[in-house]
Amino acid sequence: MKAFARAELRRDLAGVVYVPAAQDPDRLGAALRAEDALVALQVRYGGSDPEHAPWLVAARPFPLGPGLTRQLERLGAAVFALCDTAQDLYAEGDPHVRAALDIGVPEDLRGRDLERRIELFRLDVVVSQGIPRVTEVEEAFGNVGKMHAFERAYGVGADELFRAFHRRGIERIWMDDQYPTYLPENELAARRMREQFGRPVEVEFFSRFHDDGRRGWRFCYVKELRQYGAPLRREIFAAAERLINPLFHGFGTKALLPLVWDPALESPIAERLGAEATSVLRACVPWSQVLPTRPDPELVEQFKPCGREKVLKVIDSDASEFTWGSRGVFFGDHSAGRWRGALDAAAAGHVPGCPEATGSRFVISDLVDSDRFDVEFLHPQSRQLCLLPRARIRLTPIYAREAHGSELLGGHATFVNTSRKVHLGHHAVCTPFVLSCARA
Repeated sequence: MKAFARAELRRDLAGVVYVPAAQDPDRLGAALRAEDALVALQVRYGGSDPEHAPWLVAARPFPLGPGLTRQLERLGAAVFALCDTAQDLYAEGDPHVRAALDIGVPEDLRGRDLERRIELFRLDVVVSQGIPRVTEVEEAFGNVGKMHAFERAYGVGADELFRAFHRRGIERIWMDDQYPTYLPENELAARRMREQFGRPVEVEFFSRFHDDGRRGWRFCYVKELRQYGAPLRREIFAAAERLINPLFHGFGTKALLPLVWDPALESPIAERLGAEATSVLRACVPWSQVLPTRPDPELVEQFKPCGREKVLKVIDSDASEFTWGSRGVFFGDHSAGRWRGALDAAAAGHVPGCPEATGSRFVISDLVDSDRFDVEFLHPQSRQLCLLPRARIRLTPIYAREAHGSELLGGHATFVNTSRKVHLGHHAVCTPFVLSCARA
């Protein structure tokens, strides 16, 4: 990466530091065409204006290269194995697994569909020193509709992703009523399914759930089915075999990955995973620990001097909006005082800065710093190519369970250079990644 003098840096785009780039006509033309495609499809993020691209448009896709492609493939297989192992240990009544996975889950939502395996998930991955470090497993995930849009914008094929949905006979997408902003994206996914396979796919909220015999993709964590009344929940339970993913609640919690590092589970998990999957998970899952409901004061004090190395995440809260996205993520490397305050809030059971958000549980993890990348993007006002220097990266690979094992279906890369929270928005560059055909 080139080093830029402070005088070269521009800051007229909110939340973005950039420099002008060479105006290569081919790359500029590609970026303009990509923007036109995204706007034509009215792609949105949150409450963004559909008449404009919801993020900074990259000039080209991001190539993973053979080494990173292979590492992501191995990571997906290892995460499938972890999900299966956690599910089996839960079914056998392991107290450590149950204590972690049951956090915030009502009694009638626990332990369902134990005989059925997870079929689809997405990972949130930070690339650090060339190694993919997984920060979250998402079994109810966005980005499917985006992959259709990215195919139109950049020519990166999404057929395999939608074939994976088609093979499962999905004809409905059942959404969490709390997150209507995902409706346009899921409608885009449904439109692609209709176009590619001639199969009608309907998008509806769980509040209107009814079982008509058709298979549906569950775009709602099992735990969040608690928002619906008991009669509707019973109707959902009765149709469980027609929902993907299965209704096992353990797939959708931030307490899943810390099982890898639980000392009480080290032997039983490693024995079931096998040497390869254990090695991959230990290399790619940052150390993490679920904080007890009332943590020992000595434990809390132990973490206070470690702020620059740790991150605190909300697992569960009475204010459920803190369990989605980046709102419930608190980094320790900004201010020592704020970090100590965040730990004290977590120990007291409320979200830092929001004492009214009680009933909150947390996981503390090692902080993983991203490798840095220089990324070209289209300036939304000047229509010129610019460079986002030294940007952090987040990858969101999507996987399916197939007969031969785990399959990496695609995903996208997000780049941000003004925040540790690498998420979408007008401050971020977003582009599909390209898998390498030649695996290392």
